[in-house]
Amino acid sequence: MNVLAIEVSTSSAKALIFSVREGIKGVCSIPYSNNVSDVVTQDPDGIYRTLIECARNLIERVDCPIDGIGLGSTWHSLLFLDRHRKPAGRIKTWANTEAAPTAYRYRRDEELKLWFYRKTGCMVHSIYPVWKYIHAKQQGYRELDSEGYLSSQAEYVFEKLTGEVAVSTSIASGTGFMNIHTLEWDQEILDFAGVKKSQLAPIFDLEYTAPLNDEAAKELGLKPGTPVVLPGPDGALNQVGAGAMEEGIMTMSVGTSGAIRIASGEPVLPRQPSTWCYYAAEGKRLAGAAISGAGNCVEWFAKKANLGKVDYRTLDDLAARTDREDAPVFLPFLYGERCPGWDDGRTGGFFDVKGHHGAGDLHYAVLEGILFNLYQCYIALTEVGGTPREIRISGGIENSPLWLHMAADIFQREIYTSNIEHASTMGAAVAALKAVGAIEDLNAFQPEPGEKIIPDEKMGQKYKIRFEIYMDWYRKTANGGE
Repeated sequence: MNVLAIEVSTSSAKALIFSVREGIKGVCSIPYSNNVSDVVTQDPDGIYRTLIECARNLIERVDCPIDGIGLGSTWHSLLFLDRHRKPAGRIKTWANTEAAPTAYRYRRDEELKLWFYRKTGCMVHSIYPVWKYIHAKQQGYRELDSEGYLSSQAEYVFEKLTGEVAVSTSIASGTGFMNIHTLEWDQEILDFAGVKKSQLAPIFDLEYTAPLNDEAAKELGLKPGTPVVLPGPDGALNQVGAGAMEEGIMTMSVGTSGAIRIASGEPVLPRQPSTWCYYAAEGKRLAGAAISGAGNCVEWFAKKANLGKVDYRTLDDLAARTDREDAPVFLPFLYGERCPGWDDGRTGGFFDVKGHHGAGDLHYAVLEGILFNLYQCYIALTEVGGTPREIRISGGIENSPLWLHMAADIFQREIYTSNIEHASTMGAAVAALKAVGAIEDLNAFQPEPGEKIIPDEKMGQKYKIRFEIYMDWYRKTANGGE
């Protein structure tokens, strides 16, 4: 039995074919062109065409029957559709912070902020579609049709493949429109935002399937009627692909953005909203924290600030020679702040830069600052969710031994890498395996563990001092967003 997993991410389309007997049979990834995705917005038909091209290339190369299709997407995107369910503009991704002024205004109301957070598990922040919608409505965006619909990156792809309108509970939990306790669209939130329930897709469990329609089947070279599983978000699918659906296992993703997550049988909501709580699958919530600046900050420095003069490996080699006690400090808020401070207007940059510092020192500071922001999140999450017994890491960080060892040293925890190239895409494959009856539950998939990164206690002491310096600059640069 073989399943195809396809995923639309922030920067690329991905495809993976998994065999119950043989494991991963092939993987493909195609970056979006600049006109299709600029990170903050995406052309809906452009990402769909790229996804079809990516999947078709892999299907033709592997050449095996496909019994089911799993879908992955990002969390927190918003797409306005007109009354005919046609896109009225570009997709607004999680990175789109144009609604920051509106979110800031509402966030100043402490009572409203806590009311919203305790209902939804989401903060009053521009990342969430509910606040993107409220901002667009108040600003009179031309994309809005009073008889139109609200969709997302995930829902649009599913609708194109099957012709059906539906959204998974997991995707819905990251919109700000869904109640994290009842797992339904929250009528009070809808009334507050001025949205009719009929404008939103009906919510189904992640294992819900619809048949692949004739047009999409022809484009992919697959059999019409092949079951297509509702899309899950990359964060939840990463948890599945890492085999971490049981409690006590934390996943850490460091890709374009970064996140830490832990599964829970109940909603986990601290008194003050430093972390978030969404829905994964099979009755499990995900308590977690995410940062907007990670691999995108590394890319920014390498390509823009350093003008692409050296590659990532060379920059890592230079960074490894840095005197860490004398290194600059970097605040990774080039794209605003999510957790733990939720300040979408915050900006980032370098501090304590001296004349003798070079490209390697600055690159080192970027890597360190990203991990310090994640460590802030780790402290906040473990205060309410408990200390995990194991941490499993994935993402672009796995390409950098320097960065991996820095992570273990800063967290002072053993960290396990993944042997799977795309953990979230693998999670979509696991969802498809369950849908076609190959496995009984999502946690039945347990990947082989990768490398174990062991922390250096002496380096941990040095990083403890460095973290306090970072936190000093973090506090000094707060703009009073709360």
